[in-house]
Amino acid sequence: MNYYNQYFNGIFWIPDRYKKKVIATLFIDENGSATISSLQPLEDETDITDKWGETKLVLGYLNCHSDSKTYSVKLYDTYKSYQSIGPLDKIKYKSDNILIASAYDSEIESNLYNILMLSSDELNNWIPISGFDFNTKIDKKFEISHLYNQPDIIKLFKNKDFSVYLYFRASTNFQRRRKSHIIETVFINIEPNAPFEITELSKIRKSIERLFSLILFKPFLSKVIELRTKGRATYKAIKKSNKPDYGLGKEIEFEIFTKYSNSIFEKWYEKQKTLELAIINFFSVYGQKGVLIENKFLTYISILENYHKNHINKNGYLKTRLEYLLNNSSLASQLKKLDEYAERLKITRNYHAHLEEKHKAKSLKSEEILKTNYLLEFIIREIFLREIGINHNSIIPHNVERYIIELNN
Repeated sequence: MNYYNQYFNGIFWIPDRYKKKVIATLFIDENGSATISSLQPLEDETDITDKWGETKLVLGYLNCHSDSKTYSVKLYDTYKSYQSIGPLDKIKYKSDNILIASAYDSEIESNLYNILMLSSDELNNWIPISGFDFNTKIDKKFEISHLYNQPDIIKLFKNKDFSVYLYFRASTNFQRRRKSHIIETVFINIEPNAPFEITELSKIRKSIERLFSLILFKPFLSKVIELRTKGRATYKAIKKSNKPDYGLGKEIEFEIFTKYSNSIFEKWYEKQKTLELAIINFFSVYGQKGVLIENKFLTYISILENYHKNHINKNGYLKTRLEYLLNNSSLASQLKKLDEYAERLKITRNYHAHLEEKHKAKSLKSEEILKTNYLLEFIIREIFLREIGINHNSIIPHNVERYIIELNN
């Protein structure tokens, strides 16, 4: 079902106020934001918080204009965006965080979920395992056949709170006599031991996506997000994520990751406190479009400086800290002028952080800062990987290799 740029008729209400439901129209735009248009208000004075018109959660049942199916919808962080006063009051409510189930959910008021499911193109491309078995012959006549046998789940992690595993989901569609297809998608399934509330969704999802961003060395944003309720209804998140800015990186091999995945996850969650600031700052700019390259550079330098200060040696200067971390990275054997480069990094930081004009001539130019950012991303990622138990040398991306050759010359 295509939910985007679609109008739905439906009934909507605030939780525990089903008797005060209103008939309204829901429109989902191309980005997955939803607008409810109604001639009646959803809330009364007791429902409104100190923020004007904010109603938090709205529930509803829908009928699509293009079919007769019933859908269930949950609109989180809903607020009143428009109201006109006249012979016919017109009220609009907006939500950028909506979940839709393509069925009638009789337990829609429940806010408990049993499984969070995440999928992305990066995940599908990385995992070599598939349930397809193809047989093709094109000698005298075209002959092709394929069998599909769903692979077993791959367990990645389990603790007292939840388990994480890879799940292979396949769907088929036989539309008419001469057309059929099978589509396989790999999901990261997070299954808590006790049902979780929606408020946990953002934290769980963000942590998983950040870990896989390090493993794959690409900004990992889930293209498909689904949640299954206690009543077995499956809801899909509709909001589209901004497309990340991809660099050129090399992922950890799938076999290595799955072999040590339980330990990797365990250490990742252990490090959330000691490395919290470094993780937050890194992912605030890594892969984010629209971030000035100078701001990204300053963030990366700050992460390295503070990591060395908090985890290696409290005493030291910026240059010595950078030189130490460069020397302990996979790049050390290739960087011939490491001392000079650490000095230029320090000068560039001082120029852009403190606006010291005397450093302008010796600081890195914009094109060099862009290349340096990729190099610093590699070093920071390697530090994070070592912290979670992945100690083998990472494969250096081609763009970083080319930049090192420039530096050595």
